[in-house]
Amino acid sequence: MAAEIELEVDGASMRALFEKPKGKGPFPGVVMTFHRGGLDEFSHWLVEDLAARGFLAIAPDHFHWLPSMDEVDNRRDYLWDTRLAKDLAIARSYLEMQDEIGGPGLGILGHCMGGRTALLGACVDKRYKAACLWYGGNSFKPQGEGPAPTERVSGIGAKVMGFYGNLDKNPSPEDVNKLDELLTQAGVWHEFHRYDETGHGFMDKFGKHYMEKSALDSWARATDFLARELAV
Repeated sequence: MAAEIELEVDGASMRALFEKPKGKGPFPGVVMTFHRGGLDEFSHWLVEDLAARGFLAIAPDHFHWLPSMDEVDNRRDYLWDTRLAKDLAIARSYLEMQDEIGGPGLGILGHCMGGRTALLGACVDKRYKAACLWYGGNSFKPQGEGPAPTERVSGIGAKVMGFYGNLDKNPSPEDVNKLDELLTQAGVWHEFHRYDETGHGFMDKFGKHYMEKSALDSWARATDFLARELAV
């Protein structure tokens, strides 16, 4: 299992998963922002696999903002975009302090609510040079005060790769088309991959909606993309 560390955000403790590749480095760094399941088995697997592929990887626990885990279903009441951005900045700074870090910038990726959070991170932080988004719903809605992630895309300095199921309802294929158009208008390099007979949550190998063919294809494309764009 990936190691757990403690970071500090606004004077409070935030748990995070962190894993280093074997060897001396330098290594590129990636921030992973989790899905609705939090730092669960899937999140551990993602961080561990990224490290095995040669990335310094960290995943902050955004749920530290919740008064209790009983509020997960009401998480949008607490996971304001300003708070998510703080978590990402602290996690990114931790990566940048590692002696083994290298490359032209960092990567960011996420699934489900993490796909939305990863888009937000790329919008507000130009230190990211590559972003991978899996089926991030509610990207057209703000959480807390301020514009929605889709209203911030002009701030993206990263290349973006997205992965979506054509049977998904949030984001729907129409939502994906809208995001595609917004990124094009903003001049953001992006490449979207869409999978037939595939719905939401298709990459979670521990979940009931796992679609092996779509999952394996998307993960291979994403990790190749990150390795290429973040090459040391």
